[in-house]
Order: sequence, then C-alpha cells, then structure tokens
Amino acid sequence: MRKVAVSLKHASLLGLLLSLSACQGLEGMQIQGVDLGKLASAGQHLTEMGQKSADEEQVIGQNTATILLSKAAVLNNPALQTYVNRVGLWVAQHSERPDLQWRFVVLDSHQVAAYAAPAGYIFITSGMLTRMNSEAELAGVLAHEVAHVVQQHHLKAIQQQAQTGLLSDLATLAVQAGAADKGGSQAGELTDRFTRSVSDLYSRGLDRGDEYEADAMGAVIATRAGYDPYGLAGVLQTLGTTRQDTALSSFLKMHPGIDDRLQRLEPVYLYIDKQASGPTQSLDARYRQALGANR
Repeated sequence: MRKVAVSLKHASLLGLLLSLSACQGLEGMQIQGVDLGKLASAGQHLTEMGQKSADEEQVIGQNTATILLSKAAVLNNPALQTYVNRVGLWVAQHSERPDLQWRFVVLDSHQVAAYAAPAGYIFITSGMLTRMNSEAELAGVLAHEVAHVVQQHHLKAIQQQAQTGLLSDLATLAVQAGAADKGGSQAGELTDRFTRSVSDLYSRGLDRGDEYEADAMGAVIATRAGYDPYGLAGVLQTLGTTRQDTALSSFLKMHPGIDDRLQRLEPVYLYIDKQASGPTQSLDARYRQALGANR
C-alpha cells in the first residue's frame, strides 16, 4: 500500500472540527477501528470528572514529570523553548482538554523522542526537532502527545503497572513518593515502587492500540488548529528513511512500525480530505528560523 503523500493537498477540518465538542458529523464514524466520534467526545466525558480525580491526575503527572526530568537535561535555549510552547499550547487549546495546565519542554538530547506525562506535561528532544522540516510537522508530533494526555493513556498504564485499579490509591502513592526521603522507610519503598512503575512504562512504551489512537486523534487536533494534517506523516516518512540511525533505536522499539502507522493513517487522512473546508499551513520558513543553530 502506498505511503501517505505529504505533498497531497492541504486539507482542513476547520469548519467541521471546531464543532467537534458536540460530535456532530462523527457519531459512529470508524476508521481502521478508531471511532472518531468516541475520540471527539472524550473531552466531554473527561470534563465530568470530579475535582478530586482531576487533582489526583495532576499529582501523578507532576511526580511522573519529575522522574522523567531527572533522566534528561532541559535544553538551554529560552527562545526555542518559548517557540515550542507557543505551538504546543495552540495545539492543546484545540484538543478536548484545553483547560489543563499544559507544559511543553525541549530536552537536550540527540535521541529522537517525544513523550507525554499525565495532566499535560509534554517532552520533545532536540534530536527530534532536527529531524523535522516545518511547524506543521512539529504540531503533528505535539498533537500526537496531546492526544495521549486527552485519552489518559499514560495515567491508565501507570495504574496498571502499579497493580492497582484505584486512582485514589495511586495518587496517594504519588504524593507519598514525592515527599519521601530516600531510606528504609515505608515512604522510601513507595518512592521506589512509583519510580519503577514510571521508568518501566517509559522504557517499554505504550500499547500499540494507544499509539494508533493518538495518531488518528493527533491528526484531527493538528488540523483543527489550522496546520497541514500531513505533518505527522511527514515526520514518520523522514524517520522511516533513516532506520539504521542509533538515535532512533529507542523510538523504533517503543512504537509500532512506521510503515504500519502510515498505512493506518491513510484512511484518517482520506476522511479529513473529504471534510476539507479551507486552507491549512505548514510554515516551513518560520520553523527553520525558530530552530536556528539547533538545526
């Protein structure tokens, strides 16, 4: 099957997708087993969460982000950090959870990676940024990670890793882990348990179904934000031509095959094209200017 052509027309769902909160036009629509109506309504159900659950997600996300940041340095480039945050925040505002306190961080690493933590923490490496050619590609990758947060993929996976089905139990674990002293106390044991759960998850990656869902939902979110929906496909195609690169080893191990992801995205893009209502942007020059010396 042919790969998705990034040079295809710049389709847009701006008119349709701005009304996705009501799920109009998507009810029952399935593409490769992904229910777009269900994706669009996810935010509506999530906003019905009690404040207690929302606070617990924030605590878990904060502690997870702390663990992840202990393993990588933040890139010392305020201008680039600001740029990535502007793009990320714009994309996130067009997701089903715009009210989260979203944070986007560029990590100083040659490894090709991007990942999310519960409650709106998004990380992307400088190595990933150098493999991109436009702001639309950046938006596509960030939208994929935003979709993981919207669908609470990591939160649910951490729960499972911690061998508990109760969010309140895991939140207690996270709170105690964050406040614990390293030592032989019960709090120290909880710290180790939580750290092991998080580290294991982010070393093995999410289930394939979660990744396919984030691809589909991310394409919708990026398009809704006014970007060329083929941005994510463009990045995947670029990475697919350099598979022997050691900087890609972890990325390839933690995600489904690139060809498989592109193939599953094809019907999603076909659906987006059919609903096109106006022009979208790739913003190549602005991206090159923002990346500057990090290119």
